[in-house]
Amino acid sequence: MFEELINDPFYKEYKKYNRCVLDYFIIKSNLSHKDVLLYAMNRIKDEDGFITIDKEKMKYKEISSIEFFQLPKNYEEERYNFDSGYKRPYWFLFLDPPHTTKYKIEDFIKINNLLFPKGKDNLEIYDWNVEWSNYFDDGLEWWGAAAISIYDKLLDRYIIILASSTD
Repeated sequence: MFEELINDPFYKEYKKYNRCVLDYFIIKSNLSHKDVLLYAMNRIKDEDGFITIDKEKMKYKEISSIEFFQLPKNYEEERYNFDSGYKRPYWFLFLDPPHTTKYKIEDFIKINNLLFPKGKDNLEIYDWNVEWSNYFDDGLEWWGAAAISIYDKLLDRYIIILASSTD
């Protein structure tokens, strides 16, 4: 069972961030992280029929809320200081899409307060690899790619965050 919470106040606010390239889904489900992530990916697939999915390649690493939401000490220095590869922190994916924005750390905090109105202490966060779908190919070229599933235990809902873009 899946219920997309399309009337959540988050979506109205997120529309203001029209240069952000993250795909967010807020979903109620009694199924697993993987099932909900696949549901979200299939919603994207419905809009773009060229997306392929290989479930056998899906792997995740559980990460803490502290690690996931941690902001840089010096944003201007750290925003371009990454090793090679596609992995980028969540703050970077929001604040620095391929085409520049004027988004600030305050915007990032505001969006996440809307997503997690009861706080970030009771979250189960899975950081998935991205080799399981061609959706991520653009992001693998340069900017980055991500597949994150977050279960909010207090609100009994999932947040799915998908990222893949290039310039």
